[in-house]
Amino acid sequence: MQKKALSSRRDFIRGSLLSGAALAFPTIIPSSVIGETAPSKKITIGVVGCGRIAQSFNIPGCLSDGGRDLCDFIALSDVDPDRRKHYRQLLAGEKFQGRDLVSDARCVSDYRQLLADPAIDAIMVTVPDHWHAQIAIEACMAKKDVFLQKPMAMSIGEGRAIANAVKKYGVILRTGTQQRATENFIRAVECVRDGRLGKVVRVEVGIPDDPKEYDLPAEEPVPTGFDWNMWLGSTPEAPYAQLRSHRRGPDGKVNFSRPGWMTIQSYDMGMIANWGAHHIDTAQRGLGAENEGPVSVVGTAEYPKGRKLWNTHGECDVTWTYASGAEMKLGSTRKYPCGIRFIGESGDWIFCGFGGAKQTSDDPKSASPSELEGRKIAASRRELIEGAVAKPLPRLKEHNREWIEEMRTRGPLAMPLEEAQRTSTTCILGYTAMKLGRKLNWDFKAERFIGDDEANRTLFREEREGFGIKRYLKELA
Repeated sequence: MQKKALSSRRDFIRGSLLSGAALAFPTIIPSSVIGETAPSKKITIGVVGCGRIAQSFNIPGCLSDGGRDLCDFIALSDVDPDRRKHYRQLLAGEKFQGRDLVSDARCVSDYRQLLADPAIDAIMVTVPDHWHAQIAIEACMAKKDVFLQKPMAMSIGEGRAIANAVKKYGVILRTGTQQRATENFIRAVECVRDGRLGKVVRVEVGIPDDPKEYDLPAEEPVPTGFDWNMWLGSTPEAPYAQLRSHRRGPDGKVNFSRPGWMTIQSYDMGMIANWGAHHIDTAQRGLGAENEGPVSVVGTAEYPKGRKLWNTHGECDVTWTYASGAEMKLGSTRKYPCGIRFIGESGDWIFCGFGGAKQTSDDPKSASPSELEGRKIAASRRELIEGAVAKPLPRLKEHNREWIEEMRTRGPLAMPLEEAQRTSTTCILGYTAMKLGRKLNWDFKAERFIGDDEANRTLFREEREGFGIKRYLKELA
């Protein structure tokens, strides 16, 4: 590492110490510093954001398939003390680590304490989307490997800054895209890439709707110990409400139902980036555009009326056009089945989705949502998805568990960094087109809109003083 980068990192870590007070951590040298010959090769991980996804998917995934012998979760950070307490108990349970490895000093509100801790090798970032970029970049600067929930960022400029930070500081970063490790999606993509549809002219992507808003107040007292200012981060000041963050349940008990922030545009872009981050990634892989992206996009959307806070898009109609001439169309599951359907110039098609059933013995009579509901993979002709392909794609471990392998081997990523940025970008392009309500032309090499100053102003978000990533852009350029 260059002297300047080392100096910047030291300055950053010093600046992370709260109120100028030293943080008391045991003197432990992380395994990433000692190397593969260390007495203990376990990767030590800190979790930032103790919500439903990390509990239900990310942590269990890392510990699966022998992962318990390869990694330990030793630190937790969340601005909600109830969630921190719940997670610590959860990790100590037999279904997870079977013992309490999280000390009081590593169960904290401020994530920067984890970044300053030399005993922690990696950071799992499972916070609301508006916090993704800042924490990911600062983790890179602190030389921590990163698991970053999707979508990668909430602006295209933020995503590029994350990618620059990963390259500059030489860390591993992967995003939460489980479809790259899921058989039916892999199989569909490799069959399309095998040329079985001929030239692909159209891709249809179906995403579900957000839930209806709960009948809860739009403003409530901040719960005891909840660092609401930190939760808001770079977004504008706003009153606390369960509708705005997450439901806490009766008597303040922690509750992991779908959080309100996922349906508020200050903190999330809605389903076009939530489910879209998965389906659009699969679609672009099938098109061979995972390292490029579209050249134009147009979209419209309906936005809910009469709600207190939840204002992300409802029914939408978005079309991206690629240099090959292929179009990718996205809409709700009332229009397209939940998944991805590749359509060739002859009219043949291949579909992959999140259905609960395996491939059925009968061929679907049509490609309607009702006909394809429940199917993981289907085609207009069964032979399109049968037999060997010339260039099979790799089969991976469960995607969280794959992150552990990537850190252990420092090997190739299942979701390469540039491909992660292109997927995130395509989601954001669709979101931007829906907001502006007109066609946008995109230069994917320069990562700028063509001849459109208004659209280019969306490449970064506004940031509240004291938060955000703009202060790091010069160093990351």
